[in-house]
Amino acid sequence: MMTVAEAEALDDWVALHNRNLETIYITHAHFDHFYGLRILLDRFPGARAITTPGAMKAMQMSFTPAVERLARQMFPGQIPTKLIAHEAYGGDTFTLEGYELQILQQGSTDSPDSTSLYVPSIGLIVAGDVVYNQCHMCVGDTTPEGRQNWIADLDGMAALNPSMVVAGHKKPGAPDSAVTIQETKRYLENFDRLKKTEAPDQELFDRMTTLYPRWVANQSWLMFGFPGA
Repeated sequence: MMTVAEAEALDDWVALHNRNLETIYITHAHFDHFYGLRILLDRFPGARAITTPGAMKAMQMSFTPAVERLARQMFPGQIPTKLIAHEAYGGDTFTLEGYELQILQQGSTDSPDSTSLYVPSIGLIVAGDVVYNQCHMCVGDTTPEGRQNWIADLDGMAALNPSMVVAGHKKPGAPDSAVTIQETKRYLENFDRLKKTEAPDQELFDRMTTLYPRWVANQSWLMFGFPGA
């Protein structure tokens, strides 16, 4: 939900299925998950957009002129003219059509103060960027300690024994399977192992893409961060 087109596509889906959008939950602070928010709130003025106080604090960086300028350079003409912030939500749960959604607070993963949503009644985890599905992962800003925290969060997710896991980024057509939790964990373990060898960036990138030849999003900045950002 970053660009105008993505937000409008979600708007079209809601209309097609005769739904009324009530709550938009933002899992973490990366702008590719919420820059298109204004499009949806204009279409559904009664809806609320919420996130945790920790994620809300981390999101302030995404509203700085430098980050907004970077986003507009990367996606020229695709970012809404005006951006809008969210409401900090202090609860641990909220409901959707009578079902309880639990907020899983997970700390540092690919961004600070990451969260996911768990719907125990149907065994669903909407994982945000805590889980990736056959897609190279944004590890450029992580530390060894942060990666260990991320792995512990994945173990906590697996302990819930979910039947379906929706990743924040995935290869088109890939199933929303719970096996993605372990696949994400193995990716982090492999990256951590190779990172410790202090190999040059190009060699590290090549070794990771060799390990995962069928995974999509082979952008080097995912492993090393934005140059100059």
